Amino acid sequence: MTTNPPTTATKFTENSIHLSDIIRILRKYGLYLLGLMILGGTLATIWAKFQAPQYDAVAMVHLDQHSSISLSSVGGEGGDEYGLKMQTEIIGFQSPNIAELTIRKLDLQKHPLFGGADNINLDNPQQRDLLVRRFLGSLSVTQVPKSELLSIRFRSSSPALAASVVNTLVDVYFEQSFAQRYKSTQDITGYLTVRMDSLKQKIQTEQNDLLNSEAKLGILSQSANSQTSLLVNETTGLLGERVKIQGDRYLAEAEYQNMRDHPDASVPPDIPSAGGLMGLQAQLANAQSQVAALEDRYGPNYLPLQQAKAQVESLKKSVDELRQTVLKGAAENLERAQKAEQSITDRLQALQQEAESRSPDTVRYEILKSQYVSDQTLYNVLLTAMGTGAIQAGMQSQELNRFTAAEVPGIKAYPNVAADTMAGAAGGLMIALVIVGIIVLNSDTVQTVDQVEEGLPLPVLASVPEYKEDLAAMRLSDDVLPLVTLLAPRSAGTEAYRLLRTAITLMPVSQKHRVISLTSCGPGEGKSTTALNLAVVLATQSKRVLLIDADLRKPTIAQRLKMPATDQPGLSRFLSDVTVRPEECVQKVPEVAGLDVIPVQEVPPFPSELLGQGRLEELLAWSRDYYDYVLIDTPPVLLVTDALIIASHCDTLLVVVRIGVAQKRALRRIRQDLAKYPGKQTGIVVNALPHADTYYGGYGNYRKYYGKGYGGGGTYYGSGSGGYLSSAKKK
Repeated sequence: MTTNPPTTATKFTENSIHLSDIIRILRKYGLYLLGLMILGGTLATIWAKFQAPQYDAVAMVHLDQHSSISLSSVGGEGGDEYGLKMQTEIIGFQSPNIAELTIRKLDLQKHPLFGGADNINLDNPQQRDLLVRRFLGSLSVTQVPKSELLSIRFRSSSPALAASVVNTLVDVYFEQSFAQRYKSTQDITGYLTVRMDSLKQKIQTEQNDLLNSEAKLGILSQSANSQTSLLVNETTGLLGERVKIQGDRYLAEAEYQNMRDHPDASVPPDIPSAGGLMGLQAQLANAQSQVAALEDRYGPNYLPLQQAKAQVESLKKSVDELRQTVLKGAAENLERAQKAEQSITDRLQALQQEAESRSPDTVRYEILKSQYVSDQTLYNVLLTAMGTGAIQAGMQSQELNRFTAAEVPGIKAYPNVAADTMAGAAGGLMIALVIVGIIVLNSDTVQTVDQVEEGLPLPVLASVPEYKEDLAAMRLSDDVLPLVTLLAPRSAGTEAYRLLRTAITLMPVSQKHRVISLTSCGPGEGKSTTALNLAVVLATQSKRVLLIDADLRKPTIAQRLKMPATDQPGLSRFLSDVTVRPEECVQKVPEVAGLDVIPVQEVPPFPSELLGQGRLEELLAWSRDYYDYVLIDTPPVLLVTDALIIASHCDTLLVVVRIGVAQKRALRRIRQDLAKYPGKQTGIVVNALPHADTYYGGYGNYRKYYGKGYGGGGTYYGSGSGGYLSSAKKK
């Protein structure tokens, strides 16, 4: 018997897990989960105990922002700009250049707890990069939440070394930051100095021309007509406007030259795409730090490291492209300033020519005086800007201040035994869940009634709960039959068999007397136990019941009923000897009135051939005349063909499926076998259902309703009227 393999979709549907399945799995594997969790926590604790202690030294730095940017600008441009500058400072503290300068200043390459070797040469690029990566791996720079403070943290096995490194790192960064700003300022100041020298010479020339004009005119209070006054007023206004435009042009030209000559210089925020460039530079620095950390920890052949390096190269390309765009924007700003200045200059020249063509020397004197005053004002503006340091390469004014210096730590930061224990326990739990998940998803055994119905779409006539442990606790004597229907007639197990009896009774039948065959997919699923208990509950309704043990290969009915050895013929002799009559094979069960049994007695060599010779049909025809119900215990249907041979002569086929034993693929196979008998009544008896999954209507868990003692005194076998005893046994 073969079946087609299940498709992926079918297998996924069968292995789908519901909430009830999760509860059942946790109940079943709870001890394993708890054990692995405890084991993981214990191993993590032991591991933490043997780790060398590490200490964290922490310094605080205050980023003071002197601008309109406010921490309260949540969601606005100011908040974004401040966050970007804060992130830039964090990346600056973690830059390889600052790390290298700190290492050189402290000679960390020779420190036994850091470099540990005298032959390390920082001029060797490979040795230098390895040492820098180790340094950055121990450094952490973060922003203190909801504040303007930066936390600089360094971890080392030496508390004194950790504090020294943090303080030196902050000093080095301050020095480098100041030097960079100072250099940019010096470059711009030099450019403006040249411009101011030229402007100064022009002012001196204008001053000489003004004095000569005053000497020539002699009378400074000479008045002019209205047309001349308008010309002078317009010229004076244009000269005042040119002062502002020339100042803007000088600053724009200084910014452009600084960006062109210094690729690493900061970008003024008024240039388009400046914010995007700063963001990309921050991402690039962060990606470079990640590459350094990955290569230091996992080596150059680590696959994610190659991906991180590719990301760094992509970011570098994007930064270069965007910087060219920003540089182009700075050039456009300069060009606009130059055009505005040239426009005013052209207009002033036109006014001067107009004045010279129609005005007296007094007008030319007023214009010259206005020109002198405007140039003197521009010179004073630039001189004041240079003197106060207000021009700093187009950067916003900002300051870094040491908030607190690092002190020598007294408490170790690593390992944290409590945190490591919890992490180990969580890791053990996760591993246990993965293992249990793999077991569950790959398990082929049925665990619930729903899974039974999915594998074998037949009506479930009854679900028998587990009761083996309860029977074992009774400490029965050897002469007592260990059947729950006899020992505990008010128990949930007996009630389940009564439900099975009711379901069979309500089935429509074509004949008055019914032949029922019981089988299972494989061995150990409880078909013989079900047959015995069903026979008992049927007999208690004053019905004549015949139980035939048709398992000619491994008979168990006689042994389970504790029948004594006898020479009386059984089923095997009846099938092989035509002279044996059916009534000669029948044996009484003294403990149950109305129940007769035909055991096997001798195991034949060829069971299938015996069953197919026709004597079985004769036996069943005789049984229908003398008994109300005939129960046949047959071998597992998937192991031998005996059950299928017997099924052709029966009215009802019952398949016993044991939870935790029956396999899903076996149920799919038996489905095809039962399809060969479309006219037969078929049903499923679920056996050994866990206590928590057993419910009877609104009664809930059967143990809570029936009680563990099965209803109290007077209900056990041999104890009085509560037991199902024959009249002979009672006497």
